[in-house]
Amino acid sequence: MARIPEEVIDHVRNQADIVDIIGNYVQLKKQGRNYSGLCPFHGEKTPSFSVSPEKQIFHCFGCGKGGNVFSFLMEHDGLTFVEAVKKVADMSHLDVEIELPEERDTAHLPKETSETAKMVEMHQLTAKLYHYILMETEEGVAALTYLKERGMSEQMMATFQIGFAPNHHATITSFLEKRGMDLQLAGTAGLLSERDDGQMVDRFRNRIMFPITNDRGQIIAFSGRLFDRDDGPKYLNSPETPIFNKRRTLFHFSEARQAIRKQEEITLMEGFMDVISAEEAGVQNAVASMGTSLTEEHADLIKRLTSRAIICYDGDRAGIEAAFKAGTLLVERNRLDVFVLQLPAGKDPDDFIRASGADKFKEIYKQQRMTWTAFKIHYLRRERNLQNETDQIGYIDDCLREIAKLDQAVERELYLKQLAEEFELTIETLKQQLQQSIKINQARQTASYNEPPIDDSLMGLMPQEDTEMLYSFEQPTQKLSAHTTAEQQLMKAMMESRDSFLLIKQLLGETQFYHDNYQALYTYLIGYFAEGNEADPNKFMDSVGDAAMKGLISSLEMVISPEEQGRIQFEDYIRSLKRFKLEQKKKELEQELAGYNRDNDKENEIRVMLEIVQLNRQLNSGQLD
Repeated sequence: MARIPEEVIDHVRNQADIVDIIGNYVQLKKQGRNYSGLCPFHGEKTPSFSVSPEKQIFHCFGCGKGGNVFSFLMEHDGLTFVEAVKKVADMSHLDVEIELPEERDTAHLPKETSETAKMVEMHQLTAKLYHYILMETEEGVAALTYLKERGMSEQMMATFQIGFAPNHHATITSFLEKRGMDLQLAGTAGLLSERDDGQMVDRFRNRIMFPITNDRGQIIAFSGRLFDRDDGPKYLNSPETPIFNKRRTLFHFSEARQAIRKQEEITLMEGFMDVISAEEAGVQNAVASMGTSLTEEHADLIKRLTSRAIICYDGDRAGIEAAFKAGTLLVERNRLDVFVLQLPAGKDPDDFIRASGADKFKEIYKQQRMTWTAFKIHYLRRERNLQNETDQIGYIDDCLREIAKLDQAVERELYLKQLAEEFELTIETLKQQLQQSIKINQARQTASYNEPPIDDSLMGLMPQEDTEMLYSFEQPTQKLSAHTTAEQQLMKAMMESRDSFLLIKQLLGETQFYHDNYQALYTYLIGYFAEGNEADPNKFMDSVGDAAMKGLISSLEMVISPEEQGRIQFEDYIRSLKRFKLEQKKKELEQELAGYNRDNDKENEIRVMLEIVQLNRQLNSGQLD
């Protein structure tokens, strides 16, 4: 296993901004001194995931996961420690030399993990070959000319790694075979197909190739487009594989992440060419679904990055229907703020940009968005004859149901005024009917309300009496029991100061922490300082391999401590801990005594009573040892 010099690790750790790194994966909002968002490690609707820029740590109060910037990437992206350090350095634009081992040791990993890593590597290599063939060979000239005639620059071809698959059955097969790749695995990955005679051949031929990346920027699939003939599907996508699931994949999502975060909105399009043309026009936050309707998985992916979406689908009938379905999902399931952009003459974004230019597209993009309610009102008109009284009444009723969903009185008034003017009705009449729609909506919401279940998958990692705090992210000041507070403050002080560690260790003597996880962490800390390390909770995390311990460290770092603590405070904490342990022992003896009373066991009854008397004297006198 490759090792990185400690000074390099420290440099990367100290220079990286955890908010910026995690912000690539989670939509973070400033909340006091920290940032909060929806946890990427478990499903939740109320944010319980917190990131501290001051401490450079993250912690989820819902599932208990926590750590620093390295452990986040290790957990989220499935990286080794070395890979995580390198990725943090790359994402932070730090000029450090970190070499990854050429042959990663995968013996300790599940078979699926090592195989999927090889599948990703195959796709990366194949994408480079396809791009080379397009840009540098005679075979790619026709496809290159076609793309240029459509207005695509070579810069965009390089940015999106667009390539060309020659009309030959063994281009990729031979390429991978020469590099010692497993051809059967390449078939499983969707790069090759198996003929009836068992021969492996290229899946894609004579097509312009669009690489598809996952949310981590790894190439996991391709979409091949016909360009000079019509005998076959216009687009041929990779099949579903262990690394590619189109329900969970959005084209250009990873690459658009920074723009989405910066602009605080995402633009949804239908096709690859739409996204590429939009990128070249200066709209860099666009993504597209993989030849399928927007799914719940897509919506959850989007929700993690932003709360606002602009739907810019084709302007034809099918595009309008798709926009309605996508918007309904994003609004009703994920509570996103949705706008719809319909381009003139029913054109798709690629056609419109090529015909009217980038400036015109950006002008419409910024100024002609419809709110979701405005789009719904427009959508409700379809297939209705508004000259017919029955259709008029049905349309107005449907519109009022949509207007009733709005929270802002000003918005309601605006749409009511539009309806009143169009159908020559009074505002008062519409308001009366609107109130009925509002009452119906409220009744439905009350009937369908369900308290979200508590995720108790990590309940065992925290002391039982602390679980209320664990799930009360919005009320972090909830008072804890004295002994738990004592354990937290002692452990936190020891992690943050070597001098405090030495003093508390001396004061504790043979006394152990009451909760096993704190005692285990104390043992880790003793070993950490014994190796000559300085106090650094972030660095301490990297020395602890256990994920539960990392979570406990991050939770302790989120605890607020008094500004000044010393021997007096530490002695008070230890007395509180000792008192609690004696009180617990007393409760156990009282239960034991009750049993002897029932059994009329006088001898043991007297013995236990004397022990209880002695404990009471200790507790009353303050002599707790």
